[in-house]
Amino acid sequence: MSQNSGNDVMGEFAVAAIDAEALVPRMEMLVAESVTAANMPAFLKRVDDFYVDVYELLAGLTRVKDEDTSDKDARDAYLDFVGLVMPDMARLGDELNRKLLGVAGYEPPPDLAMAWSALRDDVELFRTENLPLAAEAEALEQRYRVLAGGLVVELDDEVLTWGQAQAKLEVPDRALRERAYRAMVMARTELFTGLDELFSRLMGVRNEMARNADLPNYRAMAWLTMRRRDYTPEDALRLHDAVEHEVVPRLRELIARRAKRLGVDRLRPWDLFCDVRGREPLKPFETVEELEEGLSRMFAALDPELGAAYELLRNGWMDLEPRPNKVPELGYQNYFPRSRRPYVYWSAVGTDDDLLTLRHEAGHAFHAVLTQNSWPYLWHLSRSGVMNELASQAMEFLTLPYLTREKGGFYNEEDARRSQSELMLRALGVLVRTSMVDAIEHFVYTHPSENGPSIAEIDAEWLRLTERFDLGVDYAGFEGWLAKGWQAIHVYLFPFYSIEYAIAYLGALQVWDNARDDAPQASAAYKAALSLGGTKPPTELYATAGVSFKFDEATIAHLVALALQAYGD
Repeated sequence: MSQNSGNDVMGEFAVAAIDAEALVPRMEMLVAESVTAANMPAFLKRVDDFYVDVYELLAGLTRVKDEDTSDKDARDAYLDFVGLVMPDMARLGDELNRKLLGVAGYEPPPDLAMAWSALRDDVELFRTENLPLAAEAEALEQRYRVLAGGLVVELDDEVLTWGQAQAKLEVPDRALRERAYRAMVMARTELFTGLDELFSRLMGVRNEMARNADLPNYRAMAWLTMRRRDYTPEDALRLHDAVEHEVVPRLRELIARRAKRLGVDRLRPWDLFCDVRGREPLKPFETVEELEEGLSRMFAALDPELGAAYELLRNGWMDLEPRPNKVPELGYQNYFPRSRRPYVYWSAVGTDDDLLTLRHEAGHAFHAVLTQNSWPYLWHLSRSGVMNELASQAMEFLTLPYLTREKGGFYNEEDARRSQSELMLRALGVLVRTSMVDAIEHFVYTHPSENGPSIAEIDAEWLRLTERFDLGVDYAGFEGWLAKGWQAIHVYLFPFYSIEYAIAYLGALQVWDNARDDAPQASAAYKAALSLGGTKPPTELYATAGVSFKFDEATIAHLVALALQAYGD
């Protein structure tokens, strides 16, 4: 198994040649090597060089299998690596971690203190019996990608991708919106049984891994794995309460106002995304090429250094074309450390949400690039979700002044204001949605049953959450669909990650508020925080960015008021 190049749908894409079969022997040599405090710096360079190749290969395998989830060869190559090579590397990795931690007389420099703390966590969590379970979890997660990647929507004699169908929910024609929504429900309903079975297996595997690690539940394991020292599970639960008390009532008011302006008694789910004045949906671009070019202008206008970083994504380092067998609603940035280039995956269909998503993913890319330009090792890259998402979500706000064509963007003044309003609404909506997803995961992974709750119990708990966070939308006739709202991509692929978006949006709103007073200073603080990578804890990184790491009710109430003021009428 080796990787050297591939052809991207948008241009040539090439990565460094990595021999997968040589990885385990290389790692064995590192484990066997004699190390002292004196030669530790040179040894660290060799270890880092090894992991650079590992992550380059893994990023390439991930890219190929995600670009076409029906490609069996690509899927098998990824699963072979995960199932056959990674377990041996994980076992050797534990030995290598213990070796690094045990070098007599060596004290890591301050910029590696966070990395050494993570090594200690990894040693504490490692269990040989979890290696086959981790491979099984990866295979199940890949199965989710295959199921979701095959999802298409049949509407008015057309076969649409999920993103293309979603775009229909923005049109002024209410009858068309309703048909689109019902078609989406019908398409997704066909996956319910398979997704239920898949999650039952995933839940069992994750719970077993936590028991093997001598932890009370999988939630505790996730907290350790995600390096969360700045907030606790109880803090997350309090955040849910704060969102319920401070965000939900404000959004209920907006929903009621929207219903009144649309002339309906109660808002239906197909009335949530259309323009209340009957205007056509925002259409910032027609082609992916137009999107790329416009973003290039915007980022160059915002900051020359960030503009240069964005250019690293050009010429095949983004896969943005919508097509069947791409995972719907999956957008991500991955980093190729040997090539020293970021990569972005998304399916763009010409909407304002696409423009927002690419600004978001570019923020992740800027984080990687600024860190790699400031520090020598992979250990310096950020592993903190709340910081990674601050990098991406703050970029959504910092680019708001550049949405107009005269500033390099895509819109006239009126449409730029509409786009800003949509972002404010999105941020508040994300606070609610991620609180719900996080709450269902707390329920699932702290359940007293050994293998977790039944699917019926999860459905029932989700319905209770929809009542708790009810925004006033009428889902009559869609109760079965509503009960499966927990079948979100993060529940399957990134457990307990969703709450990071909520916390980071609170930080991003503060970055935006700072930028309204002093844009150059806010941008400089943002870049300074990104350049620190993972060398500081999130609380210090947020402070460097000029914002507080707080999510109490008073903070949330203040930021909601700012967002609603900017949302306007």
